[in-house]
Parts: sequence; structure tokens; C-alpha cells
Amino acid sequence: MRITLSIFLVLFLAYGLVSCQKEYTPINNSSPTSPGGLPGVSGKFTAKVNGVLFTGDKFAGAVRNSGIINISGLANSGKAITITLTDSGVHIYQLKSQTINAAGYNEAANTISFTSNGSDDPSLAGGTCTVTNIDTAKKQMSGTFKFKVFREIDGLSRDITEGTFTSLSYTTNALPPTTNITDTFRVKVDGVDWVNYSLNALDVPFLDKIAITTSQDANANVNIGFTFEKLITTGSYQWDLFTVAALYHPSTFSTTGTLVAEGGNLTILEHNTTTKRIRGTFNFLAAPITSPTPVVAFTQGYFSVVYR
Repeated sequence: MRITLSIFLVLFLAYGLVSCQKEYTPINNSSPTSPGGLPGVSGKFTAKVNGVLFTGDKFAGAVRNSGIINISGLANSGKAITITLTDSGVHIYQLKSQTINAAGYNEAANTISFTSNGSDDPSLAGGTCTVTNIDTAKKQMSGTFKFKVFREIDGLSRDITEGTFTSLSYTTNALPPTTNITDTFRVKVDGVDWVNYSLNALDVPFLDKIAITTSQDANANVNIGFTFEKLITTGSYQWDLFTVAALYHPSTFSTTGTLVAEGGNLTILEHNTTTKRIRGTFNFLAAPITSPTPVVAFTQGYFSVVYR
């Protein structure tokens, strides 16, 4: 199964945005807030894509939480690079189809990602990301990356070289508890009622997505995340990891790993773009990224949230 990394980018930035709302300290004279309410650029994030310079000049930052490191850069052009790693600290991480470590490249909002696990052929996809330094006092990390990404749907590939991230700020902040009493999220996970600690819904403008994230604990060790199109209308949708997508993190990623929606559907009952209230029902089976075999059933799902 080939997962598009755009959902990782949206959800990790969503968690990062929630964590950063109380406090965000930019460095290198960066603006604390970029257009659309995003935390601004922290440190430096650059690479070359097929020899053309890519700079994370609209957003650059990282999240280190729940046994995962995510490093992301967004250019003013709308292009984005995101790298997701199982956290082994300072380490050389292999990016290939046989590992959960993966990287993605998007050329525009609402396009299918090129991914480092998009092919088993190392001439088409795969590479490395090296985390060279993690400053836990300043919450900054640095490193390098080089990988190829492949898009199975059209057979195209991109070569990402000379990638560097320097003094990139990362967040490990715990999520705040749910405070909006008008918001609701409920579902049965293998027949057991889900209990919300936090529930947040965000408009992620640079990817034209709405992200809904809920966690059972302050550190987001067990959480569910949805993304779908910002202009989604009432109706029924199949989960597809692109237009509507769901992830389930059952632990700190050390054993089962990330689970993704396989089958089932999302039904939007209401989407009021004026009040930003969106309601829906859902169900799906969740399977590991590396296997199509479902292991967890989500039933009787319902949400009613206001996104911001």
C-alpha cells in the first residue's frame, strides 16, 4: 500500500499549530506568524528538487512527539516537503518502502504526493535523512537529507538533493484539553467508546484542507486525525488518503505503527462555511501503513466541530 504523505504533513502541522498557539519563539529574525495564521519560518530549510532550489520560506518547523519526528518545509509557491521518522534521536534514517520512515513532496495543494516509499525500486524512490543535532534546551534540530520520490499514479519521479535543515525549531508541547463544549467527537474503537482529552479542528489554508485531531492524552500518544477538502459539501465519501483521509495512532509508534483508513465512508451532514461548523458521521477499518490487512474497526463515528 502506498500512502500519500500529504496527510502526514497536514496532521503533524495541525498538531504543531495547536501546540504552538500559546507560545512560539521564532529565530533568525523570522516573522512569528506567516499568512494564514501559521507559525513562521524557524531556522533554515532548503533543498534542490531536480536541481531547482526549494526554500521553506512560508513555513519551516518540526514536531517531536509520540515517538515520531516530523520535519516540514513549505515554500511560498505552495510546494512542500515533509519527512516523518520513527524517533531514534541523532541518527541516519533510511527512507524506503520497507520502513515506516518516509518523505513526501507536494507540488501544489490538492495534488497527489510524490513519496519515498512510492516504489520498491531504489532507483525510483528512497534515500536517507540524517539528524545531526538535537538541542533539547533550545528545542532545535539540524540535519541533512537526500532522496528520490515517486508517484505511482503517473510514473513520475523527483530527485531531492542537497537537503538541509539548520536550527529548525521543534515542538513537543502537550495538547490542551478540549474546552469548546459545543464540539463533539465520538466513535467506538473495536466496540469501546473513544474518550477525548483534546479535540481540535483547524483550517490549513496552504493545502486547502480542514484537519480534525483528537487525542486521549495530553502528549497525543493515542490519537485520531482526519483531513478533507476545505470546500467539502454534504454527501458521502470513501476514504482515499487524498481527498478524505484518516490516520489512527494507537501507541507511541513503537509497535503497531500508524494505521490508515481502509474501506468505510465519511458522510458530511452539514458544512456551514460562515459559522465554520461541520458535522458528519463515519466508519472505517484501520490497517498498518505497511499492510492492507485491517486490525482495528471504527464504528458509529460522529463529529460536530467548529474549525478555526
